[in-house]
Amino acid sequence: MLIDARKVKKMILYFLSTSSALVCCLCLTLKVFELSCNNLALLELFSMSFIMSEGDLRSNEAKINVADYDAQKIINLDIHKPDVMANTLASDGNNNSADESLSKDHDYPDIKDFSIPHNDGENTFKIIESHFGDSGIKYENFYVNNKSGMDLNIAEELRKRPDVNIKKDGTPQVLIYHTHTCEAFMDKDQGFYYESFYPRTEDKRYSVVRVGDAICESLKKAGIGCIHDTTCHDSPSFSGSYRRSAETIDRNLAEHPSIQATIDIHRDTIGNNERGKIKPTFKVNGKKAAQIMIMAGCDQDGSMNFPDWEYNLRFALRLQKASEKLYPGMTRSMFFGPVKYNMNKTHASLLIEVGTEVNTLNEAVYTGTLLGHALAKTFEGL
Repeated sequence: MLIDARKVKKMILYFLSTSSALVCCLCLTLKVFELSCNNLALLELFSMSFIMSEGDLRSNEAKINVADYDAQKIINLDIHKPDVMANTLASDGNNNSADESLSKDHDYPDIKDFSIPHNDGENTFKIIESHFGDSGIKYENFYVNNKSGMDLNIAEELRKRPDVNIKKDGTPQVLIYHTHTCEAFMDKDQGFYYESFYPRTEDKRYSVVRVGDAICESLKKAGIGCIHDTTCHDSPSFSGSYRRSAETIDRNLAEHPSIQATIDIHRDTIGNNERGKIKPTFKVNGKKAAQIMIMAGCDQDGSMNFPDWEYNLRFALRLQKASEKLYPGMTRSMFFGPVKYNMNKTHASLLIEVGTEVNTLNEAVYTGTLLGHALAKTFEGL
C-alpha cells in the first residue's frame, strides 16, 4: 500500500496548527484569569456595571446599557428579624430628615438586635476581607481610576474651586438620598455567608438608609443643614430606579432651593459564590469600618445632557483627599468615567458606594458617621 506523502504532510501541518491554536487559547485564558485575580480594580468596575440600573458605562468604542432587573424576583421583604430596635428606633416613612434618636452616641452603638435567618445545614461561601485603594492614578494621598478616555490633571482640578458655598444658617444645604434604597448588609462579622443570604430589605433600619442617617447626623452636628429623603425607589420595581430618584431630587430642590449638594448613598457588590465575595474594610481607632468609593461622572461629547460636570469632579477630588487625610485607608480608588446617575442635578452631586453587601451594618453605619465628618470638613475648606 503506497502512502501519499503530500497527504501525510498536510495532516501533520493541520495537526501542528490546530495544536498551536489550542495552546494559544489556553495561555490566553490563563492570562485573563490571572489578571482578573490580581487586578481587583477590574472586578470593581465589572461589579459596578451590574448593580446600577439605567446608567451608562461607556468606552470610546461602544456604549453598554446596563440591563434592568425584574424587581419581583429580587426584592425579598422582611429578611431581618428586629426585636429591641423596633421599640427604640422610629422608622422614617415620611421622607423626613434622620430621627434624632438614631444617634445618641457620636460613633453609634453596636447594632446587635437583628439577625438574618438561614436554614440549618445550608451551604456557606467565603468572604474575602480586603483593602482597596492603590489602583489607578496616584496623587498625594489617594488614587483615581480614570475611565473617562481623557487626560486628567488632578493637581490642576484641585486648584480650581468647586461651585459650592455652604451656609450654616439653618437652611438645608445637603440632600442625602438612595436610588437603591433596599440595599442592605450582613448582620455579623463571621467570615462567611449562607447560600440563602439576600442583602435587600424594605426595613429602613437595616438598609443603606441607616448609613444615610449617620451621614446626616454628622453634618447636622457640624452645623450644616441636611435633609435625608428616605423615599424607596427600587421596590416594588427595580427598573426605573434612577428616574424615580431624579424626581425625588427635583422635588427637594424645588421645596428647598438652598440645597447645594445631593449625595446618593449605595452599597456595592464584588465577587460571587465561586470566588468569594469581597469585603473592603479599614480601621479607625481600632474599630473596623467599610471603605467607600466616590464616583464622579463626565460628558465629554455632550450626549448625556450633563453640562458643567467638571464642578462635580472638583468637589469629588476634594472629598477624596479630605477623607484620606482624616481617615487613612477610608477610600477605594475614586471612579471617574462617562456616567451620569443624576449627578447633573447640582454642581456638587455624587454617588458614593459604602462597603459591599458582606460588610456588616455596624461597619457601614460607622463609615456613615466618618463620611459625614469628611463631607463637613470638605465644605468648610471651600
